[in-house]
Amino acid sequence: MADDGGRKASPQLVGAIVLALAVVDFVVQNRQRVEVHFLFFSFDARVWMALLITSVLAILAAEFFGHVLRKRRNS
Repeated sequence: MADDGGRKASPQLVGAIVLALAVVDFVVQNRQRVEVHFLFFSFDARVWMALLITSVLAILAAEFFGHVLRKRRNS
């Protein structure tokens, strides 16, 4: 039996590696370009990039409106 020095992979490390592999797989499978239409704007983007931008904007909007609602509730 090999001695690993008492080190074990933490669940967080294993989860992070699995998530990173899933993200890489998603990006590789969604490299095609699509036309995105939003309000008055139209542009071409890769599917994964459009989803990433949409996700980031959704998270920022949720944080902003959550902050506004908490502030309003505490007033």
